[in-house]
Amino acid sequence: MRKNSVLSEATAEKHPVSCLPVPCSIVNIPFWGESKPACRISTALLGWSVLMFFSACSFAEQAMPKDWQNPRLTGINNLPPHATAVVCPDVETARQIGLVCSAERVKSPWYRSLNGDWKYQYAANHTGRIPDFWEMDFDDSAWTTIPVPSNVEIHGYGIPIYVNIPYPWAKPWEPPYVPEDDPNNTVNSYRHTFTIPEDWSGRRVLITFDGVNSMFYLWVNGQRVGMGKDSRTPVEFDITPYVKTGENLLAVENFRWCDGSYLEDQDFWRLSGIFRDVYLWSPPDLHLRDVEVKTDLDEACKDASLIVVVDIENRTDAEAAVTIQADLLDANGNNVTSSSSPVSVPPAAKATGTLTASVVNPLKWSAETPHLYQIVLSLKDSAGSTIEAVAVNTGFRKVEIKNGDLLVNGKRILIKGVNRHETDPDLGQSVTVDGMIKDILVMKQHNVNAVRTSHYPNQPSWYDLCDQYGLYVIDEANIESHGMGYGRQSLANPPEWLDAHLDRTIRMVERDKNHPSVIIWSLGNEAGNGPNFMATYDWIKQRDASRPVHYERAGLDRNTDIFCPMYSKPALLADYANGNDVDGGWGEAFNIKAGAPRTKPLILCEYAHAMGNSNGNMWLYWDLIYSKPHLQGGFIWDWVDQALRTPVALKPPRIHRAPQPGEETFWAFGGDYGPPDTPSDQNFLCNGLVSPDRAPHPGLLQVKHIYQYIHCTPVDLAARTVEVKNWFDFISLNDIAELYWQLNGDGHMLQEGTMPCPTVAPQSTAQITIPVQAFQPQPGVEYFLNLRFRLTKEESWAPKGHEIAWDQFKLPDEAAPLPIPAGAATALTVTEDDSQLTVSGDTLTARFDKTAGVLASLTVSGTELIESPLRPDFWRAPIDNDRGRNMDKTQGVWKTAHEDARVREFKVDAADPQQVAVTVTLSLPKADVRWTTRYIVLGSGEVLVEAAFMPKKTDLPQLPRLGMQMILPTGFDRISWLGRGPQETYIDRMDAPVGQYSGTVRDQFCYDYAEPGESGNKVDVRWAALQNAEGAGLLLIADPEQLLSVNAMHHTTDDLQAAEHPFELPLREFTLLNVDWKQQGVGGDDSWGAWPHEGYLIPCEARHYRFRLRPITSDSDLTAWARTAFPS
Repeated sequence: MRKNSVLSEATAEKHPVSCLPVPCSIVNIPFWGESKPACRISTALLGWSVLMFFSACSFAEQAMPKDWQNPRLTGINNLPPHATAVVCPDVETARQIGLVCSAERVKSPWYRSLNGDWKYQYAANHTGRIPDFWEMDFDDSAWTTIPVPSNVEIHGYGIPIYVNIPYPWAKPWEPPYVPEDDPNNTVNSYRHTFTIPEDWSGRRVLITFDGVNSMFYLWVNGQRVGMGKDSRTPVEFDITPYVKTGENLLAVENFRWCDGSYLEDQDFWRLSGIFRDVYLWSPPDLHLRDVEVKTDLDEACKDASLIVVVDIENRTDAEAAVTIQADLLDANGNNVTSSSSPVSVPPAAKATGTLTASVVNPLKWSAETPHLYQIVLSLKDSAGSTIEAVAVNTGFRKVEIKNGDLLVNGKRILIKGVNRHETDPDLGQSVTVDGMIKDILVMKQHNVNAVRTSHYPNQPSWYDLCDQYGLYVIDEANIESHGMGYGRQSLANPPEWLDAHLDRTIRMVERDKNHPSVIIWSLGNEAGNGPNFMATYDWIKQRDASRPVHYERAGLDRNTDIFCPMYSKPALLADYANGNDVDGGWGEAFNIKAGAPRTKPLILCEYAHAMGNSNGNMWLYWDLIYSKPHLQGGFIWDWVDQALRTPVALKPPRIHRAPQPGEETFWAFGGDYGPPDTPSDQNFLCNGLVSPDRAPHPGLLQVKHIYQYIHCTPVDLAARTVEVKNWFDFISLNDIAELYWQLNGDGHMLQEGTMPCPTVAPQSTAQITIPVQAFQPQPGVEYFLNLRFRLTKEESWAPKGHEIAWDQFKLPDEAAPLPIPAGAATALTVTEDDSQLTVSGDTLTARFDKTAGVLASLTVSGTELIESPLRPDFWRAPIDNDRGRNMDKTQGVWKTAHEDARVREFKVDAADPQQVAVTVTLSLPKADVRWTTRYIVLGSGEVLVEAAFMPKKTDLPQLPRLGMQMILPTGFDRISWLGRGPQETYIDRMDAPVGQYSGTVRDQFCYDYAEPGESGNKVDVRWAALQNAEGAGLLLIADPEQLLSVNAMHHTTDDLQAAEHPFELPLREFTLLNVDWKQQGVGGDDSWGAWPHEGYLIPCEARHYRFRLRPITSDSDLTAWARTAFPS
C-alpha cells in the first residue's frame, strides 16, 4: 500500500468547518517506555490557544509523564473528529445507507467491519502487561477469544464494579494518577487479523474505534500507530503506512483506568474493553472529510435557508478542480431542491465549499412530527464523474431561547424527559440497535418526548433513531469528575485539565452536529464549575450558535443557557416562576433575587428519582409546569435499571457469567461481584422506570398519565360535558387520535362508543359532550365515565389503536344503597370462658382470644379464614426511598409498636341477638398508644370492624402505615378488588382508573424491583376479596366515606427486610393481608433523604376508620354484598 501524504501546515491552522484555531503540537510522548515523536491530537482552544500550546509542550517536555497520567495528552495520531457519515462510491449506494451502524456501513464497498471474535488475554493490572504481544511473530495460540464489541467483565474477565460518586480504586485520589497495581485496573490485550480488499489497493485505509473503555494503544503489523482516551466518541487513525497486501495484524492494549477516568466518574458500571464497533474504511484521495448541514428557519418559522458546508481533502500532489452537489430529497425520494458549486482544492491540502438553497415551507422536524429530509452530497471530478457520495438525514427546525422560554420552531415546548444510560442486562454497555429501538418504542408509548444522554455521547445510531422516531436530545459530553467534588479540587479549575475538557466537548459536537434531534448541548455532569467549563461553553457558542448549552453545575452563571438544577423541590420551581427569591442551595451562582428577570428557562436535568418503588408526588411538579411561566419540564432519573442478568448460582470469586438455558437468574447490582472489599454502592444504579429487560415498572404508568398530551377536565358531568386540552405543540387533535368512551358501573362496562376527536389546534381547548344514553342508577352503584384517546393510524412507534391518554370522572348519577335484607339476619349464639369468646351464627363463627385481645378465628361453613389474628400494624417493609432516609431510625418506633400489647379492656355487648359487639382496648407501650377495636358480629354473616388509634404523644414520628394486618391460610391466593388499578397504587402515585380487577396474590408483587420492599398496594379500594380456588374466602368492604388502602402478599415484612434480592425471599403459601386507613406515600424527590411530601404522610394523631369482613362462598357474593348499605 502507498504511504500517506502529509497535508500542508497552512491548512491545519483552522478547523475547516468551524474556522476556529486548532493548534497541533509535536511533543515527545513516552510510548511503551520509549521517547519517540508523535503527533498529538489537535484541540481548539479559542483565546486559550497560544497559552495552552506552549504550556502543553512545556508540561510534556519537563515532566515526561506516562501517557496514562497526562491529562494534556488526549490522544496520539488521532484524526480530527467529523460528523457521522458513510462514504460511498455513488449516490445510489449512499441512499441505501440507513441508520449508521455496522450492518449499514458495509453496504458501501469502502467499509469492512472488524466486529467478531478477537484473540484476547486478560491481566488484572499493569503488572501483568504482556511485552511485545503486538509483534508479528508473537505466539497467541494459548490465548482465548472474546467478541468485539463487548465488555470483558461480561465474559468473566475481571470484576464488574459499580460505584456512584467515588472512584473505583482506593484513596488517595490524586489526579492524574491511577494505581497501576490495583487488583481491578484491568489491562486487556487483543490481537486480530484482517485482509485489505484487493480493490482498495492504492487507496487510504482508516480504522475507527467507536468506543473503547478507557485508554488504548494500537499497533498494526507490529508498528505503533497511536493512542485514544475518550471512551465514548470515535477514535480514528490513518493506518495506510502500516498495512500491506494480504493478511494484516492489529493489536490493542486497553487500560481500564487512566487519567481520563477522573473525567469518567459517571453513575454506572465501571467496565472495560472494546465495547463499540470497530471498522476499516477507505476514502478516496479526494474526500468529503466533513459535512455540516444547517437548516435555518425564518422568524415566522415557515421558510428555510439550507446551508451545507463541506470540508474537502485532497491527498494528491496536484490541484483538484471538483464540484460539490447537494440534492435535497423528501421522505418519498422526490427532489426538493439542488445546489452545486465548483471548488478548487490545492495539492495536499484542504478546502471548504458552501452550498445554499432556499426551501419554501418545508415540513418541520419536532419530536411530535419527525419529518426528515435527506441530503445527498456528491463530489465530482472535472468530467462530472462521481468520486464520492454521502447521504445525511436532516430536519428543518429551529431552537432558540426567547423571553426565558425554550422554543422549538417558535413554540414553547415542555420537556417530558428521561435520563438514559446505555445498558443491556446481558451485554453490559455494548448495546444493540434492537435494544435502542426497544427503548424508544417504550418511551414513545409512554409519552416520553426527550432524552438526556447521561452522561456521555451515545452510540452514533442512537441519534439516527431519535431523528427518525422523534425524541428531543440533550447531548452530553463525556465529562464527570464527581469524586473530586465541586470545590477547589474540582477538575473544572486546573489548567492542565483544560485540553481534556475541550477535546471531549469538541468530539461530541463535531460528531453529532447534523442531528435535528439534538436540540441542546450539555457540557457534562456533576463536575463542578470553573474556567475549563467556561472555555468549553465559549467554544460551543462560537462553533454552533444554533443550539442552547446546558450545564447543571453552572447554576445561573454565564456558561449555561438553561437553569437546569437537579432534585430541586417543587417550592423552588414555584419561586422561580413567581419571581420570588430563589436559593438553589449551592451558593451564589444558584441564587436569584426577587423581581430579577427570568431570562433562562428552568428544566430539571434530573428529578423524580425512580429507584425501586418510587415516582410519588410528581404532580406537585407538573401542576406547576403546566401552569407557570419559565418552567419547561425535566428529565426523570432515570430510564432503566442497570442491573445485569446473572445466575442465582453465582459462586466465589463471583465473576459474571452468562446464565445457561433454564437457569434461575436475578438482577445483579454493585456488591454482587468480587470479594467483599470490592468498591460498591450496592443497588444505587437501579433507578429505572423500566427493568433491565425493559419491562415497565408501575411508576412508568404514572409518568405516562402525567406526561400525556391530552387533558380533560369536567364542565358539567350531569350533561356529560368535558373540556379537552390539546397539549401537543404541533399536532391538531383530530389528526392523531379518536375518543373511545365507556360508561362503567362498579367496574362493569355498561355503554361504550367511539367518536372523532374535535379539531383542537395545538395548545387549545374545546368542549365536547359524550353521547351517554340515559340510564336508571342502581342502588349502591358508582358510575364512572372513562375517556380513552387512541391513535387513529399506525405510527412508527405504536400500532393503530394504541392508547395515548386517558381520564376518568365519577358521574353524579347515584341511588342510595339497599340495606341488608331483613331476612338475612339470624340470631347469634355467644359462648365464653376465661380465655376466649365465641360468637356463632348459621354459617359464621368468630372466636376472640381474650388474653391477647384479638379476633383469632373466623370460619364460614367450617372453612378457617384466619391463620394469624387481626392486629394493629404501623410498619411497612422499607422501599429504597425509605432506606435512603434511614426509616429504621427516623420512624423505627413504629416497627414493633404492635408488640407487647396489653389488654386494658375486653367488653361484650350481646343485648341484641342479631348483633354482638366485642370491644377490645389495647395498650401499646412501645409507642405509648391506645388502640381500640370494636368488632360487631352481625347475624347477616359478617363482622363490622371499627378501629381507633389514640396516641398519648403526638410528637412521635409520622407513621409508615396505620391499619390492621392478618394472615389468611394457604390457598387464599386469588384477589379481586374494586378500586384503582390494575397496577400498584399509593396515595402519592395513584393515577390509575377505578375499576374491578383480579389476579393472583403473587402477581400483585413487583419482583422486578432489584431490592425487595413494600409493593403491591391498592388505594381507593371499595371492596376487596381473597378467595381460594373454589371461590370461598373473605370479602372486605370499605365505608364509602373512607375508602381503604389494601395490600395482600405472600411475604412478611421481616422477609422483605432480610432479603437483598427477590430470589432470596422465602416461598410462602399463606397470604398476608393489610387493611389500612392509609399508608404513607412512596416519595421520589430523591432516594437519599427526602421524605414523601406532607400531604402524603401520616401524622401521629388520633384516627379512626372502619370496614366490614364478610366470609363468602362464591364469586356471586361479591357484588351483591359490596353494594349493600354500611351498617350504622
